[in-house]
Amino acid sequence: MTSGGTVRALVGNREFRGMWIGSTVSTVGDQLAAVALSLLVFERTRSPAWTALTWSLTLFPPLVSGPLLGWVADRFPRRTVMVCCAWLQAALMGLMAVPGVPLWLMIALLVLVLMISSPFLAAQEASLPTVLPEKRYDDGVALFGTSVDVAQMAGLAAAGFLVTGAGPRVALAANAVTFVLVAVLVQLSVRHRPAADPLGAHRDPEGPRGAFTLLVTEPRLRSLMGMRLLAGLAMVPEGLAVPLAADLGAIWAVGLILAIEPAANVLGVALLFRLVRDPAKRERLIGPLAILSLAPLVMFALDPNLTWTIALLVIAGMAGAYHTPARSAWMRILPDAYRGRAYGIGRAALRSSQGGGMALAGVVAHSIGSVTATIAGAGGIGLLLATQATVAWRRARSRHDPEAVAI
Repeated sequence: MTSGGTVRALVGNREFRGMWIGSTVSTVGDQLAAVALSLLVFERTRSPAWTALTWSLTLFPPLVSGPLLGWVADRFPRRTVMVCCAWLQAALMGLMAVPGVPLWLMIALLVLVLMISSPFLAAQEASLPTVLPEKRYDDGVALFGTSVDVAQMAGLAAAGFLVTGAGPRVALAANAVTFVLVAVLVQLSVRHRPAADPLGAHRDPEGPRGAFTLLVTEPRLRSLMGMRLLAGLAMVPEGLAVPLAADLGAIWAVGLILAIEPAANVLGVALLFRLVRDPAKRERLIGPLAILSLAPLVMFALDPNLTWTIALLVIAGMAGAYHTPARSAWMRILPDAYRGRAYGIGRAALRSSQGGGMALAGVVAHSIGSVTATIAGAGGIGLLLATQATVAWRRARSRHDPEAVAI
């Protein structure tokens, strides 16, 4: 994604290296655990419905725990939060791997593990601007995000072989080990720092009364969040991957369609950070790339064949690289005392937009009887919203820094 020298500089930072390795390894482990539990559910129930429901449970807990538990990352030292969360997750995942544990208890333990991930991720994300020098922060966010995408793809690719070969409980135990590794790495590599906002002591009495208020009243944060929530429309093709492949007469291409978005995004981030080294210039491109991430979907109104479908999805996926500079700009603008809570709210909102967008697209496609028309409609609506958010982002940046838009 970035030059070899930049990657070496990032990995040479002991604190960043510990969090990065731990995050990448645990992401692979999480994919193993999700596949393992789904397989266990199917083996015991022989019910596709219960299996699908179990898989969907990996999406919902953060919607609740993000806004409710994000404050932990601001009220307590962030290294302590990460270490405690990782040890607790390791213990819960270890219980899931014990033979004879009832299925209902395993599912309940999984929900707890996923809920605990919210304060961990909030503390991790809020720590990056402190751990990294300002000139390396954007590159660090890009490396973190790209590594997670690659780890997710690798984990899912390896999960089927490992789970079926070694057994689901071995996969669950392996994931427990990854949490232990995370706890040890963070403990040994990340410096202890005081809490950013212990008991609200650092809150400005003249400022916003909460993280949500800050997010909706600060123009730059509001416009950036608006562009990030467009992911709910951009991911409509993924939600309709099966019927889309069926309409194309290539049901075998379902996996390919699902893999395009993360793979193209990794390529897009690599090109963006290779070709545009100045963070301020990347911020200027956030809006145009957001528009480009949705424009190809409008072309589905022409009922493209498989080749053109892949080409359009690749272009849209690569343009989705705008999420990386938007994510780093958003966190950089946030006051440190609000970062944990804001991250929890933002993550829940992003997950809601993605899941809600795909679910609504399914309903619309069923109602109108056309998958491609649904995708094209999502693209058209997204274009209008992306254009509005781009204008708002440019206006907000110019008000804060008149020279920013002229770079």
